[in-house]
Formats: sequence, C-alpha cells, structure tokens
Amino acid sequence: MTHAREFTIGPCQLQYYEPCNSDAIEFYLFTSDSPNDAPLLLDNIDPKVPSRINLTYRNKLIVHGYNGHIDFNATKIIRNAYLKQPRTNVFVVDWGKLSRLPCYPTAAFNTKQAGECTATFLIGLKANHPEFSCRDLHSIGFSLGAHVLSFTSNALEKSIGSKFRRITGLDPALPFFATARQQWKLDLTDADFVDVIHTNAGVFGKIETCGHVDFYMNGGQSQPMCENATSKYRCLRCV
Repeated sequence: MTHAREFTIGPCQLQYYEPCNSDAIEFYLFTSDSPNDAPLLLDNIDPKVPSRINLTYRNKLIVHGYNGHIDFNATKIIRNAYLKQPRTNVFVVDWGKLSRLPCYPTAAFNTKQAGECTATFLIGLKANHPEFSCRDLHSIGFSLGAHVLSFTSNALEKSIGSKFRRITGLDPALPFFATARQQWKLDLTDADFVDVIHTNAGVFGKIETCGHVDFYMNGGQSQPMCENATSKYRCLRCV
C-alpha cells in the first residue's frame, strides 16, 4: 500500500502521492476563439469543458518552472504566441504552490506530483470529451516544467497505453537533475519526438543533449544582452 505524504517547512511544501484534487495544482484553459477572455479553471479530476470550446483544435499544454505561475513571464509569452494562431487551445498547469521560492529542493521533488496529477487531469478530460486526444497534445515545459512532462507522459503510457507524440523542453532544469535516474528527468524516451531548446545551459539548464533534437541558441549558454542580467527571470526578456 502506498501512503500519501505532505510536509510543510516554512513556505516550502512537499507532496508525495497526495490526492490530485487539492488546490496546490490548478489547470486553466485558454482558446484562440476568445483570447481576451478570462481563462477557464477546470476541475483537477473531472474536467468538463463548455460546448463552445472545440477540443478538436490544435491543443497545447504549458507547464512553468521554478517560482512560476499562470501569469509568469515565460508562461504568458508562450501562451499569447500560441493564441495568435487560429483554432488553438492552450492548457496551462499552475503548480506554483509546489514550486515557489526559496524552495528549490522541494520544487524539484514535486515534479513527480505535478506530472502525475497532470496525467490524471488529462485522463479525466479524455473521459468526458472523447474527441480530445491526450496523445496529440503538444506539451511544452520550461525549467522544472520539462521534467514534470516526463512524469506526465510516462503516467499516461502506464494508464492508457500511449504517451505524448511531442514534448518541447525549454531549458530543462539542471540542479538536482544532472545525475538523476532516467525516470526522474526529461529524455528522448518520454515522447515520440522530444525537442529541446537550450539558452542557459550549464547554470540553470541542462547542458547535455536530452531530446531527439537539441538546439543550442547562440551556443546555448548565454544570450545577447543577458550577460549582466542578475537572474534568469530578467534574462527571459532577452531570449
């Protein structure tokens, strides 16, 4: 029997096999048909989407990284770029309560909880909306979010027999993942096609290849005009 565990130390929260119906992880939906509308907050276990939203459109899933949230700079930029395309839906996973500052060690561990609960959400979405395809959902993860998607895809394969067709990793997080076991980090076995973009490799992001195709932008370690940035969050404006 597997026992759920939740620990809190100051602002840091660690979850292990916790039920996925807590508010520590939230799932939002945006659509290009009404990009300026407030996002829909969907149920974690039994998500139901209004009939006005067409789930046969191109569907994207975005997962933020350390200290992120639904309106974190990188998340918002990526989301808005996709919403400019017609016939596109964007799902956003907000696991900010499990990945907040200054709690990197617990955030890294919580990638498992966030990933497996995302799989639970997608399975529920498919059950309520047969036209929705988990397999065809293009999933994009930034920093720790890239590793979250590894857990999601593997949980989907275990539960419904199919993993994602495509995962895009944006600077998959390096700290704690340099020597992690394969099942704890994004690699090319996690989807039919894994593409990875490296922009801050060797510091916050992984430097080694971890996809079918790895792009090292401007060499992959630093970006123009970012040399004097005091944090990776400011530097995101340069990427």
